[in-house]
Amino acid sequence: MLPKTAIVMACATILSVNSVMAQAQPSQEEAYAAPKVTMGNGKANSIKMDGLTRAEGVRHFTETRMHDGVAFNYRGDSVVLTFPEVVVEKAGFIVLHPVMDGRPNGDVVSGFAYLNSGVNTDVTVHLNTPADAGRKFLVMLHTDVDNDRVLDFVFLDDGINVEDRAVFEGTHMIAHIFAIPQ
Repeated sequence: MLPKTAIVMACATILSVNSVMAQAQPSQEEAYAAPKVTMGNGKANSIKMDGLTRAEGVRHFTETRMHDGVAFNYRGDSVVLTFPEVVVEKAGFIVLHPVMDGRPNGDVVSGFAYLNSGVNTDVTVHLNTPADAGRKFLVMLHTDVDNDRVLDFVFLDDGINVEDRAVFEGTHMIAHIFAIPQ
């Protein structure tokens, strides 16, 4: 079964072992193929990975969630990742998805943090899933489409995209797959 999100589809394309070798004359099928999605930093948006740190022993965090107008508090143990610098053209979110069975699971949000437009330093993300050293995640940027400072990770009618969409520069998704540091 294919994953629902474009994020996972993009990553699967990037990680695919069936890559097409460049040819002098593309076949008719290749000439009409959709552009390949790549990952990494862009010109206007970036996530600095060098200097990423993990803090152990961050014991408790509390998060308030609303359901049908009723507030619920979520309290749990946490691991904190700190990204030294994140640059976003438009306000949005840094979002982490776990890598499961060798590919990012875009249906699961393991942690996120709000970002103001421009340069953000020492960006901390509390992970609500186990994050032992070496575990892999996809970190990516999402735009706060409606500017409400709420991560709207609600699938749209197409079943692929979410309301606060992934940040792309052309076909280049601002994202990295990484292993949790020691």
